[in-house]
Amino acid sequence: MSVRAHQQPVLGILGGMGPLATADFITKMTQALPAKCDRDHIPWITLSQPGIPDRSESIQSGSDAPLPYLTSGVAWLAAQGVSQIVIPCNTSHFWYEQMQAASAVPILHIADAAVNELKKTSLPEAGPVALLATRGTVRTGIYAGRLKSAGYRVVELDDEEQTTLDNIIHCVKAGDVAPARERMQRLEAALHGKGVKMAILGCTELPLAHDRRQPALPVIDTSLALAKEALRRLGYLELEKAGE
Repeated sequence: MSVRAHQQPVLGILGGMGPLATADFITKMTQALPAKCDRDHIPWITLSQPGIPDRSESIQSGSDAPLPYLTSGVAWLAAQGVSQIVIPCNTSHFWYEQMQAASAVPILHIADAAVNELKKTSLPEAGPVALLATRGTVRTGIYAGRLKSAGYRVVELDDEEQTTLDNIIHCVKAGDVAPARERMQRLEAALHGKGVKMAILGCTELPLAHDRRQPALPVIDTSLALAKEALRRLGYLELEKAGE
């Protein structure tokens, strides 16, 4: 399949949650394209809103404080003439229905993209799969429901493991990637020792902490899964055949 040479369609990206994770998403999307020159690449518009209230804390406290920022952000992107919208922040998808209602163009759901990517792996449907995510994302159930519907057994982190993961996410957001990577390696190894076969990196900071060169555990990178699904939907990558 030849890569598009025309500067259409345009992808809208609602980012800033956090900024480093958004930059990582854009890099992965760019690298996923089999482009030979500038004209082969996808045009995109990014609205970075780092001032959005913390999504996980809001969910845990029962607050909808992020919602006005999210709905105005996707509405603004839709008004720019984009054909699809992606949001490289897992926790924000708690408000997916409200965001979609505010947007005249479709928004890709990051959990759908991730679970679809998991189905393409050789992991037996029995799993088990560990969800590595913010406490807010875990509470929403956006992954647990999809994974169970697809036949996978979900392994929940205990409180000590979740606290370690919270610290890893915080380190990445603060720009301290090296210590985050060391802690992530130890956590993944511990989960592997408990019989976990695969992990969903259900926070877009976590791929930056995962050591791809020496992985302690196979993972689904939700940023990469979202990028690839967006490229497929817009015609920049071929759609895989069923079962591939």
